[in-house]
Amino acid sequence: MLTSERRVSDGGEDGDAATSGSGGARHRAVGRGTGPRIRITGPRSTPAAPRADSGDADELSAGPRRPAGETRQLLVVVVGVALLVGVLTCLYGWTVTSLRPYGLPVLAAGPSGPARALAEQLTTTEPGTLRVRVVADGDAADRALRAREAYAAFVIGPSGLSLHVASAASPAVSEAMQRGIAQVMPTADIPVVDVVPNAPADHVGGGLSAGYLPLVLVVAVGGVLLSRTTVRRGARLAGLAGLALTAGAAGAAALRYVLVVLPGSYWAAMGVLTLLGVAVAGTVLGLGARGGTVGLTGGFVFFVVAAALSAWSSAPELMPRPWGALGQLAPPGAGVTLLRSAAYFRGSGGGDAAAVLTVWAALGVALIMVGDTRSWHGRPWSRARGREVPVSEAPTSSAGFPGIPLPVEPTFPAAPGAAAGSPAGPEGRFQPDGRRV
Repeated sequence: MLTSERRVSDGGEDGDAATSGSGGARHRAVGRGTGPRIRITGPRSTPAAPRADSGDADELSAGPRRPAGETRQLLVVVVGVALLVGVLTCLYGWTVTSLRPYGLPVLAAGPSGPARALAEQLTTTEPGTLRVRVVADGDAADRALRAREAYAAFVIGPSGLSLHVASAASPAVSEAMQRGIAQVMPTADIPVVDVVPNAPADHVGGGLSAGYLPLVLVVAVGGVLLSRTTVRRGARLAGLAGLALTAGAAGAAALRYVLVVLPGSYWAAMGVLTLLGVAVAGTVLGLGARGGTVGLTGGFVFFVVAAALSAWSSAPELMPRPWGALGQLAPPGAGVTLLRSAAYFRGSGGGDAAAVLTVWAALGVALIMVGDTRSWHGRPWSRARGREVPVSEAPTSSAGFPGIPLPVEPTFPAAPGAAAGSPAGPEGRFQPDGRRV
């Protein structure tokens, strides 16, 4: 059983408002031997119930309880991830199984009469698949291929018909054109001239494509991590710059020196990948800073979907309309186009892609500048009132024993002349452990 003792000093209890020799109220911290003492002399009794009028009752004695919406949140996450896996699996598979030419730009080169007749035949054989333009000769066709104005050219020369391709622009298109002409003219021996071939170590063109997609996704994950680890605007911008530079340098070195699938200038490739990093990670980071977890999740999912529509392993003209064109308006599609242009074509055909990446990079930086993560990163947020909860109003965890509520923090009348809201009196306010606030 519990018995209590009270120690009387100077004719009154320690808890009295007036004490001898003090001239006013004095506050003594709990646990310093000046208040009521509890001595345990028998079996432990039931802890005292917390006061009914206290804002936050101490529920530690009742054991841990799950949040009310935890089950619903778990269902949303599990079902949402399952649906996302199914949709993305179908999307990435569809971008491969549905490949066929949709207005693919090709050339017909040679004397005016035969070249025009060939162009008309190519256009009417399968309407809508090829967009044929007539040029003067084979040299003009090769110049157009190096400028990324077309993917292939049917050249009528003194020795007959030949097929000129630029496999570096799209290995899938080059292979499809060779297979198609072999089916149309199975008995003819038509030579194939690769005007802009792939790197020798990447003769089939799959190395650059396989290395590009993970780079984009890892940079997007980097934007997610920056959003979760930085709060201040300056730190976010510095982290974005460091991530873009290091990812661009590492990606260009891996593609050019390790895999040897990226010819041309290392610095040009690094510049393209750095701009791509700012566009991708900056947008994810900006959406996270502005929209919190919802914006962060939406930004990451957007880039996963955009990567599927980027035609990173084929060409935009091989995808059904308008998905191929829309994919080039997002950073993953514009990035692979600009990277191929910088590596194989000295920048030809990469102007639109560079403009798209620049716009996305500027958008990401702008979102970071106007974003504010303090409302969801480490600071309480009142949804009912739609404002930040001041530190003084934020709920704090109890430091007492289970079932034993802490004593109410004492407050004292304001000193004469003190402004409203300022600490009361020269003593100020005290925490439960006796320290002055």
